[in-house]
Amino acid sequence: MGDFTYAGLVALLARVIGDHDPALLDGTTVADPMKGAMADADSKQSLVQRVMDRHGPGLLLSTGQYLDLADETPALTVLRNSATPWVLAEKFMRLERYHHSAHRTLIETQKGAWICARYGKGQLSSDGENCLIAGLLLGLAMAIGRKEPRLEIGGRPFTPEGLHCATLEPGAGTAQFRISWSSPATLKDQQRSPAPKYDKGRLSDRLAALFETDIGRSWSVADTAQILAASERSLQRRLNTEARSYSSVLRRARMKAATMLLVETDTSLAEIGYCCGYADQAHFQRDFLRTANVTPRQFRLINREADGLI
Repeated sequence: MGDFTYAGLVALLARVIGDHDPALLDGTTVADPMKGAMADADSKQSLVQRVMDRHGPGLLLSTGQYLDLADETPALTVLRNSATPWVLAEKFMRLERYHHSAHRTLIETQKGAWICARYGKGQLSSDGENCLIAGLLLGLAMAIGRKEPRLEIGGRPFTPEGLHCATLEPGAGTAQFRISWSSPATLKDQQRSPAPKYDKGRLSDRLAALFETDIGRSWSVADTAQILAASERSLQRRLNTEARSYSSVLRRARMKAATMLLVETDTSLAEIGYCCGYADQAHFQRDFLRTANVTPRQFRLINREADGLI
């Protein structure tokens, strides 16, 4: 396979185009994100360029305003289930590592803003692709409750209301952009999820319940200890008294979510690995084999064969 991109993003873009200018989709085959997480990058680039040529940057910048059209796309749902901008930024960069082979986005979370820079191998990403990603991130910031959002790209500021008619000067740089919002929170507050301090019962069970509130997050011991208002050392020590480790509790929560997705949905294996918080697909495959003694694909096939016998 050549360069690839995330099928869920292509499907969302196609839905938006279908609502505004369906003729642009003539001759275009859009991959079903529920059957495969990856789509051909050249096909996406061609579609983006056709939109850019006919409508300019406005429709691409507006794509993030239509996230409700992607409510059945697991990875986008995971992104929208983010407690803070810092968590969302980490998830988005991990999504691109999973599903974008050529072009990615570096996001620096500051107080009340993301500073974003597009980068990649070989040819630079096009203005259209940069506008698509910038608009998606703006929509995601709004989806997690950021107020008074604003996008600065190509030397111009935009509010969500002005995206459809947005224009950019020829040659304006789009590889770097800034998304800001009104937020009195400190950077420390942006880096931690709201959660109560847990004092009673088995810590391992309560820890698993915490992970399940956002299983798509890359949970670290430091983050978790901060949320629980405990030191990393005391957290590990209390888990040891229950014959558990932090990694084993996290693995249990991830496996619970993964098996549900494997059995109850047609979500692709790569999508499942991402949605369960894994850094890459190889890590997901190893963890699942270690726990279930079969690969995720074999697990799904075994369960479907068993269903056929009922």
